[in-house]
Amino acid sequence: MKRHFELVPPTPPGVSPAPVGVWAKAVAIYGSADPRSLGLLRAALGALLFCDVALKLPEVTAHYSNTGWLSNHFALFKPMSEHLFSVYFAFGSPNEVRLLMAVHLLVCVLLFVGYRTKLMQVLALVLTTSLNSRNVMLENGGSVVLNILLVWTAFLPLGERFSVDALRASLAARKETTEASLNDRTDPPRNATPIVSLAVTALLLQWAAIYGLNALQKTGAPWRDGTAVHYFLQQDRLVTWLGAWLRGALPLGGIKFLTYVTLAIEGALPLLLLSPWRPHVTRLVAFALVVVLHVSIDSVLQLGSFSWAMLVVFCAFLPTQAWDWLKRYFSARRTPSVVHVDLESGAALALARLVKRLDSLGFVTFRALSETSPKKAEKSLCVSVNGEKSVVGWDALLAVADSLWFGPRPLKLVAPLVRRRASRRLTQMASAPEELDKDIGTAHLPQQADARTDEPSEAQRLRGRLVAGLREAGVAALLVVCGTQLLIENPIVPPGLKPFWRPPIFESVIEYPRIFQGWRMFAPAPPLSDSRLVIDGRTKDGRKLDPLTGGEPVFDLQPPGAPRSNLIWGYFHTRVAEDHFRPYWSGVRDFVMQHHELTGRPEDALATFDAVYVTQAFAPPGQKRPAPERRKLFSSSYVPGGEPAPAAPARPAGKGGKPRAQ
Repeated sequence: MKRHFELVPPTPPGVSPAPVGVWAKAVAIYGSADPRSLGLLRAALGALLFCDVALKLPEVTAHYSNTGWLSNHFALFKPMSEHLFSVYFAFGSPNEVRLLMAVHLLVCVLLFVGYRTKLMQVLALVLTTSLNSRNVMLENGGSVVLNILLVWTAFLPLGERFSVDALRASLAARKETTEASLNDRTDPPRNATPIVSLAVTALLLQWAAIYGLNALQKTGAPWRDGTAVHYFLQQDRLVTWLGAWLRGALPLGGIKFLTYVTLAIEGALPLLLLSPWRPHVTRLVAFALVVVLHVSIDSVLQLGSFSWAMLVVFCAFLPTQAWDWLKRYFSARRTPSVVHVDLESGAALALARLVKRLDSLGFVTFRALSETSPKKAEKSLCVSVNGEKSVVGWDALLAVADSLWFGPRPLKLVAPLVRRRASRRLTQMASAPEELDKDIGTAHLPQQADARTDEPSEAQRLRGRLVAGLREAGVAALLVVCGTQLLIENPIVPPGLKPFWRPPIFESVIEYPRIFQGWRMFAPAPPLSDSRLVIDGRTKDGRKLDPLTGGEPVFDLQPPGAPRSNLIWGYFHTRVAEDHFRPYWSGVRDFVMQHHELTGRPEDALATFDAVYVTQAFAPPGQKRPAPERRKLFSSSYVPGGEPAPAAPARPAGKGGKPRAQ
């Protein structure tokens, strides 16, 4: 008895299965994705990008504009990376940057709904990498993973399903005007053919490498003795309120259990993702483990977009069997209905054509109204529910929604905003269809005579094959570039496997979109100390003031009762003392001295200050933390050593400006 691989399309009943070769099996498992999975990935990615940009909006003044510590002209004069590009450098004032961020947010929304999807994918990639490149000091593992996800998915058709583009294409493909055509669910067809692309392989390999290398490079003592989670929870710049509570309540046994479970999940995920045996099962198991791992991490630590970007990509790995199960699940909870359509009304036809395309379960049937039909006398849209009763108006819309996969709940949520207007239009559809058609521009629909779009010409098909070939070649080239970068950046790779030379353009390809490949999150050990910048300032009237907190200077890492730092400020506090960023201290000094101008409080103008870097080591479990250590970085007029703060830095800011491990 022959056995099919799960991702190979099923053979129709009564037909002998054709033999499946090794290459076809490999392509089915490692190089194809269900278009519905890619559509879900697009929506999830759009939502994630929107949240990522929205969370940066409050920090525009301090970190992303000319009023902050890193102005555009200085960032361009002394870039933090050898290869740096950012659209955000063209916008200087806070309001200008907010305007560009508003455009960025609009792109995210359009990507979410799938309008002009490919264009939005490219714009989202350019704008997101530009935002991350605007201030490299704030770059972290989450922003790099998000960049990588945008780069690989740029090669994939994310708008084939669940998108405005797919809906528009379907409406253009066939213009139904008869009862039979409205009830024909096979034409135009919904695309369920797997998308075959090397970019799917790239996503699988990329995520397997991220988890695998993170697990293999966690070789430090805290991982070996099981105390790593203890040190995670000591990081005041990252810990959430739940994490702060857990670090005082979790016993040593619980800490060790969570540490070893984290290692086990990270080590298992590459095997589950790349397993050739029952991949539809192993990838669903991997998805479940990823949800447990990253939701748990995000509940106790602020890692920005990292946890959610790592989770979102698994939407692309959902197998066809998962969608078949979802169809059965929703079918058991929906109610069949019959929509009575006046085929002479353009508005009624437009509504029926839209419902047809939303009816993926096949629970809606359309019936044409004749002049003598009793339903013709109804004063609004009429729907028969499950063959037992008829409803009209707003209730008819709810009945139709109850036959669709999403159910009536979305309509009920927006009912206070749209119910009255929708009911009025539905009544107009029955009582004055010509007037309604004129209002909304649907008078032409009944005259279309079931029109169809022309089939693509041979020249168009040839152009499509050429574009697809170039796209796959681009993915292959990028795989080579990222592969060499992965070998170079990860210490666990033996020296003999590292490339001794590669073309200089490889470095540019990696650094411009910020798609680095060093995967050492909390490796080889989690941070064993935490740090914070304290401005020990004196106002002109003699008061003590720290402009970064708005209160008196406090030299504790997390003063009692003080609000917790967000992720952006957390990275600023941790990295500002690094030698890479020493050249930018003059900008921090100017930002502090102008604090009163930004807040509009002249009385807070500083006469002098010292920038003190406070560092505190973490104690092992059960021991008391040592006292914080202080180190003066610079003052209001001079940097350490008595030299004036440099107008231009004396040395590079670090090759590539790569983000450090967490």
